[in-house]
Amino acid sequence: MKLIKKIASHAVIFGLCLVSIAPTGDLEAKAKKPKLSKKTIKVTKGKTKTIKLSRAGKKAKVTWKTNKKKIVKLTKKKKTSCKVKGLKKGTATVTCKVKIRKKTYKLKCKVKVLKKKTVATPSIINTYKDIFPYMGAAVNYGSSSPRELRTAKTLSFIKKHYNSFTLENEMKPDNILGSSAKTLSIADAKAKGYYVPEGYPEATVPQLNFKEVDGALSVAAKNGLKMRAHTLVWHSQTPSWFFTKNYQGSSVVSTAIMDARLDFYIHNVMAHVMNREKSLTGTAGSIVYAWDVVNEYLHRMSFGKKNWDGVYGNKGKSPSYVKKAFEIAYEMLKSYDVQDKVTLFYNDYNTYFGVEETLDLVNFINQGEPAKICGGIGMQSHVDVKVPTVQQYGEALEKFLASGYEIQITELDFTINFDTEGSNASYSYRNENETDAHQEKFVKNLMKTIVAKQKNRDKSVNPKGITSVTLWGLCDSTSWRALCEPLLFGENITEPKASFFAFIEAAKG
Repeated sequence: MKLIKKIASHAVIFGLCLVSIAPTGDLEAKAKKPKLSKKTIKVTKGKTKTIKLSRAGKKAKVTWKTNKKKIVKLTKKKKTSCKVKGLKKGTATVTCKVKIRKKTYKLKCKVKVLKKKTVATPSIINTYKDIFPYMGAAVNYGSSSPRELRTAKTLSFIKKHYNSFTLENEMKPDNILGSSAKTLSIADAKAKGYYVPEGYPEATVPQLNFKEVDGALSVAAKNGLKMRAHTLVWHSQTPSWFFTKNYQGSSVVSTAIMDARLDFYIHNVMAHVMNREKSLTGTAGSIVYAWDVVNEYLHRMSFGKKNWDGVYGNKGKSPSYVKKAFEIAYEMLKSYDVQDKVTLFYNDYNTYFGVEETLDLVNFINQGEPAKICGGIGMQSHVDVKVPTVQQYGEALEKFLASGYEIQITELDFTINFDTEGSNASYSYRNENETDAHQEKFVKNLMKTIVAKQKNRDKSVNPKGITSVTLWGLCDSTSWRALCEPLLFGENITEPKASFFAFIEAAKG
């Protein structure tokens, strides 16, 4: 019994020693207060910085707040960090509230938002003037906001960087024809100066709206800018009533009637533009140097029966209405004697994955014709930093150049964090942790490749090469893919991104 008691007493003493010695380090660690990486930070307006939290422990509850939301915005709030974005010049306090068991700590960081420094931006057109004849951007005239061609600030920006523009939407059929049919009698149409094909099979024709087109042409003439005309024939933004009997109901017209409507529409749109050019400058073909006659035939989607396929059926690789559209358009150029200075284009996306089928279509359009009525291929180039690869794009571009056709890069942007695999891949955002740095690298490599292909092409096969590069928008905030930050300027045109300087640097080869 004594031995047992002795052992027990020793155990108690040893245990007490463990209590008094072993936990000391843990207690000290627990005694350390949570800490922010910075007590004060400075951030430039529009930029972000990260505040980190340490010593909080896994079970801590963490909240982040700012006392001035108009000056500082908190994004990506995590347990161990928070991103701080400067919105406006001024000072704010960011508070990190940390609750550990029953104790609460309030940690503060003073944030001073500085005015964004003005960064000198070289002119895009001046940088590329010896490489491509035209550098352009997609813009809006101003039927609705943003009124880019009618706003002094944006117009000045456009003139600095570009010598060409494309109307993003205002020259598409739905804008000229309207969402609902407004018709004129044949007599009234002729009295207004409309062309009506001989033997036109209907009693009425659609009324056409050229308000925005006329405005854009006037701005171009006044400011020495050129224009790409986009687009005459497209499945997507053509109103369904344009295909139906008497421009109403659900029954589509015959192919003969649709042929006449196609002739009426293309003839009148092109005639109006070229007559407008003559009135502004004295010469037809002085502003519009390229027409997208047909857009995305190879990637047309189903919009029910009230569409081109609904009237003509699926014509596969031999679409009669596509060839007819180019025939009409080319005859219009000839009638104004501008066929040698204005080029007609077939325009499509994902051409870097479909070189052969694109060339097959363009060759079909030109088959049996005395001249290349389709003289050019438009590569839309809505690219992502991961799809296509720079190599894939370069190989496709080289093949197009070797075909002898004039090439224009018509709708260029560079998405990051873009959902290339999702069900709504055309527009959707997907966080893949891609940054401005990823975009910068891709832009530089892609543009260097484009420049190299242009300079190293066989000029005896393709004397013109790439004649135009058009960025699809002015800045991220107004882009159709705004969430994926696809352009060279950020929230506005005063914020050049790293990708802008990469774009400039690439011109040097």
